[in-house]
Amino acid sequence: MVRATTGGVLRSYRADLMNSFISMNKSQDTVLTQRNFNSYAEDPASASKAFKLRKSRMAVQSQYKINDDSYRKFQTAWSCLDTVDKLIDTDNGKSITTLKGMTLKMLNDPTGDARKTLSKALDELSETIVQTMNQKYGDNFIFAGADGHNVPFEVVDNKLYYRGVPVDAAVPELQMDGATPPAPITDQNGDYVLASAEKAKVPDLQMTGTTPTTFTATDGTAFYVNKGVTATSKADYDTAVANDPAAAALYYEDSSKNPPEYYLKSDTMTKDAYDDLQNNILKDDTNAPITVQIGGKGYYVMKGTDENPSTISDADYKKAQTDVEKLNYLVNEKHFVDIGLGFQENENNQLIESSGFNDAINGLTFLGYGIDKDGDPKNIYSLVQRMKDLASSVQDGQNWTDAQYDEFDRLVGKLEDASSEFKVEYTDLDAGTTKLKNNLALLEENFYNLQEQYAALEDVDMADALTSFVWAQYCYNAALKVGNNVLSESLMDYLN
Repeated sequence: MVRATTGGVLRSYRADLMNSFISMNKSQDTVLTQRNFNSYAEDPASASKAFKLRKSRMAVQSQYKINDDSYRKFQTAWSCLDTVDKLIDTDNGKSITTLKGMTLKMLNDPTGDARKTLSKALDELSETIVQTMNQKYGDNFIFAGADGHNVPFEVVDNKLYYRGVPVDAAVPELQMDGATPPAPITDQNGDYVLASAEKAKVPDLQMTGTTPTTFTATDGTAFYVNKGVTATSKADYDTAVANDPAAAALYYEDSSKNPPEYYLKSDTMTKDAYDDLQNNILKDDTNAPITVQIGGKGYYVMKGTDENPSTISDADYKKAQTDVEKLNYLVNEKHFVDIGLGFQENENNQLIESSGFNDAINGLTFLGYGIDKDGDPKNIYSLVQRMKDLASSVQDGQNWTDAQYDEFDRLVGKLEDASSEFKVEYTDLDAGTTKLKNNLALLEENFYNLQEQYAALEDVDMADALTSFVWAQYCYNAALKVGNNVLSESLMDYLN
């Protein structure tokens, strides 16, 4: 028989009281944190799921921020382009503030005052266009493509540059061998003769088997004999020299033959000269540019200038090639961002473009670049400047000539073409803005779905949590009251 003492009951009571206290504290923590668990050990399965959901939620938050930033950038770009669109609007007579309105008014009234007003207005408008296209969103230039830190457009000597490259860069066509040779290039120093109307050819050599036939001159120089040339015999050589002693200087003796044979100098070529031709000849005889020598320097003759040929130096020609390559690179430059489309690389570690969004906005796309088939610039700024120069070229009090009038009218047509291209790209940008806006809504919905799943795992039912806490607190308080008011030590506790 086990004897129950007050001390034993108290020890048991204290253990139960501590358990009640721990239970109450746990319920209190649940109410305060509003979480089902606070460590991985408490619920490993739910904690693992919650970690994955939290990671996905953070990724969606980042994508939403990037998407929202790109969306606001595109909205700002659209506002800038809307300003430019109003300036270059080609609706007939819509407003005197439009380029079309001004040019038509001036063409209908080609007086000195109208031309002067137009010239000034065109200059101001082109300047406004450049300033608008140099706008920023935050710290970055909107229309600078993938490089938002440097100003995209710059005007130097009335020429427009995009990130240091002239927007009107073009590689000129050259006058090639086989075409009608252009007239000699002239300047203040006189005529410069074309270096060659037809590229020099490497001659066929007289062969002995597979080896060129050679002979050595009296000075020891080795010469090749051209193919198809018949050697002169010793007897014929002696006859020629007997008739004219000076003829001896026209011949070379091939002492390798017995009896010796003689060849005219004009039918021979030194080995060095032949090797030089071989090293410098172009593979395709039809693609050798015609060159001229000016001041000891080589220049290419440009195509389509037979009557008054113009030239371009090799350095300038190569620079034009480089500038065109740079423009083509810049206009196709891309900057992909992750807006929740997958953002994935292929097996070659290259981004799959459809999995990202290209948020690079290139100003060249809208204003145009390069030269058209007529040799005119495609860029709106450059066209406006040409029109301005033409309008200001006629002196006050003088009228237009038919040629000037027709030229200005032709440039107006070019401006309309450039404006049409601008509107197409402008519309495409609006489509990109709409895509970003729709994607924002999808990301927001995705975030809320993840949040709900995450809350279902970690967040507690506050009604249940509060009920549990109140009950645990009640039990603890009841236990304290029992200990204070009911239990007391007996005589046996003292005796023990």
